[in-house]
Amino acid sequence: MWASGVLAMGVLVALAVQADSEAPSSSSWLTAMDVAVGLAFVAAGVVARGPLPQRALMAAVGPAWLAGSFLVGARSLHQAVVVVALVAFPAGRVRGVASWVLVGLAGLAALGLVPQLGVVALFAGIAAVVLARWRADPAAPWYPVAAAAAVAAVLAWVWWTEHLRAGTFDATVILLGYELVLLLVAAGFPLAAAAVLRGRARLADPLLSEGQLAGLDGLAAVLGDVLGDPELRVYRWRELEAAYADGRGQRVASRGDRRWLAVDGPGGPVAVVAHRSSVLEDGPTAAAVAAAVRLAIDHLRLREEQQERLGELEASRARLVAAADRQRARAAAELRQDVEAPLRVAQSELRAMRPGVRDPEAAAAVDVVVQELAAATGELADLVAGIPPADLGGGRLGRALHALAEASPVPVTVAVADDAAGSLEAETALFYVCCEALANAVKHAGATRVTVTVERGDGGMVATVADDGCGGADPSGSGLVGLADRLAARNGRLWVESPPGAGTTVTAVVPG
Repeated sequence: MWASGVLAMGVLVALAVQADSEAPSSSSWLTAMDVAVGLAFVAAGVVARGPLPQRALMAAVGPAWLAGSFLVGARSLHQAVVVVALVAFPAGRVRGVASWVLVGLAGLAALGLVPQLGVVALFAGIAAVVLARWRADPAAPWYPVAAAAAVAAVLAWVWWTEHLRAGTFDATVILLGYELVLLLVAAGFPLAAAAVLRGRARLADPLLSEGQLAGLDGLAAVLGDVLGDPELRVYRWRELEAAYADGRGQRVASRGDRRWLAVDGPGGPVAVVAHRSSVLEDGPTAAAVAAAVRLAIDHLRLREEQQERLGELEASRARLVAAADRQRARAAAELRQDVEAPLRVAQSELRAMRPGVRDPEAAAAVDVVVQELAAATGELADLVAGIPPADLGGGRLGRALHALAEASPVPVTVAVADDAAGSLEAETALFYVCCEALANAVKHAGATRVTVTVERGDGGMVATVADDGCGGADPSGSGLVGLADRLAARNGRLWVESPPGAGTTVTAVVPG
């Protein structure tokens, strides 16, 4: 096929050179320009990338141009082929009624039935038709518009010079100008074809860009904006229902008055694009859109799986925290009941019998035992003081915080709003935050006063612990990190403000 094409072009070039040499005003450089125009279109169709039909149309301009050199009836044939090539750009397919009308007029022009001004209007019509679908066509419409406008301008100039300024008519200059414009049209085709391919390759970029997607509706909005179809919709295939569904999960069975572009993957249907865009009638563009939608659907699926796993992880962490809290509460109750209470009973009985002990050595021993029991009882009380009561929830956090404040060695002011009531989990999390922050203020900050406030905020319950200590607390310390993790298990957040020398403020927010 290549050999046949080269042979045919060789014959056409030879015939064109012979015809040009026999012309009255023949010259070697005009002959060279004539041959260069024909070869330029053939070369443009060969070297360009893209659909074969479009490249074949552009390459066909070359033989049509050369045939016009030695066939009088073919002088306008190349113009008709250029019209079809520009109208069919970029896929080599004629789309729409207006485009077919232009192709029909091109056929009349090839037969010499259209006057020169009509040919000018024909090329101007190409520019108008392409501009009319500019927004809806992502296929670099600058090329057919610029090429058609350039040819229309040079033909109009030829007509104006020939009919209105007959004294200045120079056939050589006019022919040279026309041939230069055709050379530019041929040279611009590979660049335009490459721009189309780059545009198709970038179709996935806006669909996958961060922050653009909000489910199928967000995907459809972005794709509709790219293709100029605001009513475009994307429906996802649901394997369990064996049907397509919209962003709300509702089944979609009817196409309505929109066309469907099926998007399939290796395992079967993936999605469908319901549209009214004529752009998707172009096979390569439709394939590029389908590939972009396939990537976007995979992206959405991965995000959904990630969110599902994250939700499962958070739920698991919350269950672990709740189980640990229940275990601590159970251990604290057992310590109070099985250890602290007997210790206090024993301490009370020893104190009651102490006045009846007459032996000094025995009395001293009893006093030592009483003191040891008091110390053990105090240490046990300190140990269970950091464990919240089991009956938290429903606003009982205030009572627990007041009890915590009474046991503190520094003055603590507690203010709990009347509407600051939450679930057992929420109030337990805030109790631990207040307890840890109060312990840090006493042990490390050297505080002389601490203020604890609990109120209801937009994000849920808000607890704030502020002290007047030395500041400089490290938010990455194990205690504060543990509190942050505990709150995160409840979808809560922790903030620590501790400038050196200006005290520390710990704020915790947890959904109520």
